[in-house]
Amino acid sequence: MMTIRKLATRFLLAFAAALPLAGGPLSLRAEEPAAAQTPPVKEASLTFEEHIAPIFRAKCIECHGGKSRKSGLDLRRRFTLLEGGDSGPAFVSGQPDESLLWEMAESGEMPPEGKPPLTARELDTLKNWIAQGAPIKGKSESALEEAVAEITAEERQFWSFLPPVKSALPTVRQHEQLRSPIDAFLLAKLEKTGFGFNPTAPKRVLIRRLYFDLLGLPPTPKQIQQFLADQQPDAYERLVDRVLASPRYGERWGRHWLDVAGYADSDGYLQADRLRPEAWRYRDYVIQAFNRDKPFDQFVLQQIAGDELADWRTAEEMTPRLAENLVATGFLRTAPDPTYGNYAEPLECHKVMADTMQIVGSTFLGLTIQCARCHSHKFDPISQADYYRLQAVFLASYDPARWQVSLKRSIPLATEAEVERTTKTNNAIAARTKQLSADVAQWIDRHREKLLHGVLAKEVDPPTRAKVKAALLVDPKKRNAAQKKLVAAHAPTVSLSEKALAEHFPAFQSKLEKLKNVIAAESSLRETIVPVRGLQDLDADPPQAHILVRGDFNKPGKKVKPGIPTVLVPENYHWKLQPGKKTTGRRHALADWLVDPANPLTARVTVNRIWAHHFGRGIVKSLDNFGKLGARPTHPQLLDWLAAEFIAQGWSQKELHRLIVTSRAFRQTSDLRSGLQQVDPENALLGRWSPQRHEGEIVRDTVLHVAGKLNRKMYGRPIAVSQAANSLVTVADTPSGNRASVYVIVRRSQPVTLMELFDTPRMEINCTQRTEATVVTQSLSMLNSKFIEDNAQAAADRILAETVIASAGKEAAADGGEHKAALFTARINLLYEHLFARLPSDSERRFVAEFLDVVSPETSSEKEGWMQLTLVLFNSNEFLFVH
Repeated sequence: MMTIRKLATRFLLAFAAALPLAGGPLSLRAEEPAAAQTPPVKEASLTFEEHIAPIFRAKCIECHGGKSRKSGLDLRRRFTLLEGGDSGPAFVSGQPDESLLWEMAESGEMPPEGKPPLTARELDTLKNWIAQGAPIKGKSESALEEAVAEITAEERQFWSFLPPVKSALPTVRQHEQLRSPIDAFLLAKLEKTGFGFNPTAPKRVLIRRLYFDLLGLPPTPKQIQQFLADQQPDAYERLVDRVLASPRYGERWGRHWLDVAGYADSDGYLQADRLRPEAWRYRDYVIQAFNRDKPFDQFVLQQIAGDELADWRTAEEMTPRLAENLVATGFLRTAPDPTYGNYAEPLECHKVMADTMQIVGSTFLGLTIQCARCHSHKFDPISQADYYRLQAVFLASYDPARWQVSLKRSIPLATEAEVERTTKTNNAIAARTKQLSADVAQWIDRHREKLLHGVLAKEVDPPTRAKVKAALLVDPKKRNAAQKKLVAAHAPTVSLSEKALAEHFPAFQSKLEKLKNVIAAESSLRETIVPVRGLQDLDADPPQAHILVRGDFNKPGKKVKPGIPTVLVPENYHWKLQPGKKTTGRRHALADWLVDPANPLTARVTVNRIWAHHFGRGIVKSLDNFGKLGARPTHPQLLDWLAAEFIAQGWSQKELHRLIVTSRAFRQTSDLRSGLQQVDPENALLGRWSPQRHEGEIVRDTVLHVAGKLNRKMYGRPIAVSQAANSLVTVADTPSGNRASVYVIVRRSQPVTLMELFDTPRMEINCTQRTEATVVTQSLSMLNSKFIEDNAQAAADRILAETVIASAGKEAAADGGEHKAALFTARINLLYEHLFARLPSDSERRFVAEFLDVVSPETSSEKEGWMQLTLVLFNSNEFLFVH
């Protein structure tokens, strides 16, 4: 008798499968006509791939596989059958009568009415396969998966898989609110809710917003006054041009890119976390690329295939352009990598490859391609074969069988000719210094012999003489008993040091110094070849790529060729390989496709990410997932228009910034409107500016900036950090330590505590979107950390030093009260301009005056009062947010 559980399961499966049907005659078990019968299959030869997969593909996959998994059941792979759906495993190996799959099929309830039923032969095959233990063919479980991996027309029509289309600007009623084409798309949707944009923000608000947005720093009072004094209609647009020309722009926006790239100065993995001495060169390349507004397509080409763009090996010299190409490939070396010395376990090697794939996929494709590593993607039309085709692109560089550990995997920043010349030069220098060192040793030994000859008695035989000499050359504190006895007996007052020799022989020292100077001069001529942390192919003969069954490197399955995900391949697209002397050209081909205008994702993903940094959220909220589980675009036509415009403007990021920050949407106030708040509580329609909290780097840099201590030196090796006994990680308060935070070492195991509290990521793989946490430790750190207190004092000292009455005459003319009031006004105005880019209100002036009256008498120190005030203001929301 069937159990209650099985009855319930049958009901649920039947109900879920039959829901979409309009009804029809009940389909029962069908018999095949005799003419269609084929010889019976031998039971011993039944396999999932050859016999079961075709049945499921023809009769079951529509409802239980691919994009549809009714009742949670996926019939595409044997292991998902074992996992089963909402009601448990679909079959019990070796026991068809106890298997839900067989019960539903044998009763005729599956497939549901209206669908082609299983034939008698198909039923027999299914039952026998389960009875045999549900075998698979060889080591592969992917035959059916490969068969159903053919992309349907419907899947290709998913919005993010279609090329962007630049549509015409929508018509709006409130034309006066338009400042940019962007505004037309946004306003068209807002008007449907009965609203428009907020009013334009005041100049002081705009300059602070723009500076933090593009530079990560507040404007100085002088820059504020310059903008306020500019009454020309295009004053804001010219301010934008000045800000974009600042070298601080590259530091600010380069940091955004380094997040996505997963940049770190260490290998990761627990406390070992070995340093990467040359990783900083990639960071500097990124900052320089942003400052120069390197076209984004060139930026991509260099990072994916810089070593393949030109034949640097056979060039006569390493030009700056060739060097930049090689440094850029550091993008492909950012993944955590625990391999070192002789430790290169296959598991770790494949993990490095998988993490690199995830970085590439999330950065340029905006897809969770890593989900297809062990099986085809559960939701997006990306097969396991697609994953390993894409991984095959990198196999010529990342070959597990010829693995290069983290520190040794590098590129010499020199051509083959330069390496040969350098090696020849250094070998000649080594030979000369070896001979000179021998001359020095000979010169010293000759004088030691002369000294011993003069002090030892003539009757001392040669063997004893040699022993005495050997004993004298040992540090007196380290001589053994026999040596001490020899010295005491034969040379108790003798020293063979160079100093002693110089005292006995006047000509000794001058020649010795000449010889040593020659050695030093020769050694200084030794040339060093910088090892760049980049990626190159090991040779032009990569290993064969395989699908790894369940992602297990011990189970290589079907062979695959390098390529790109099938659903993204446009019609008539050809994979163009341009192999070189020691390179496959595969990464170059991939890079070309990534920036091909026909690629539907790269431009979209990039402009969406840039948009999110400007407005706090993307047009597609899930920045790294443009697949079916990702968010849908709030303004799809705007996203496509921006992507097409980005390409049309030569992939210029600065032009895209200019387009965005000059829009009305960017310039509006952040004031709430109750009606709009009800319609659009998340501000997805951008009917107002959304305040944004500073990231950790901006908090630190702004504190240093206000304190007048921010060191503007750019580029170079990272700033070291130290970890105290209480586990706090800090940066030294020194001129070299007070550089911009983008230059602070990114050690995965030691993030700077203050920065991490404000959501600077602990780089595990990469960070496509920072979180924004609100925790009590933020306030505790801002109020009590030594860094904040010291810089509050420095900022207060700066304010007190910079605020003086304009002239001694005015000071003399004013009575004491007037002078004190004027000085207070100057100080509070300057402090507020530094911190908030505005002047204080009357109520704030009264509050500050009362605060200082209370604090200063208690401490008997004017400086202490202003320090405490600055500390309080550092903790205000206005300081930590951009409004």
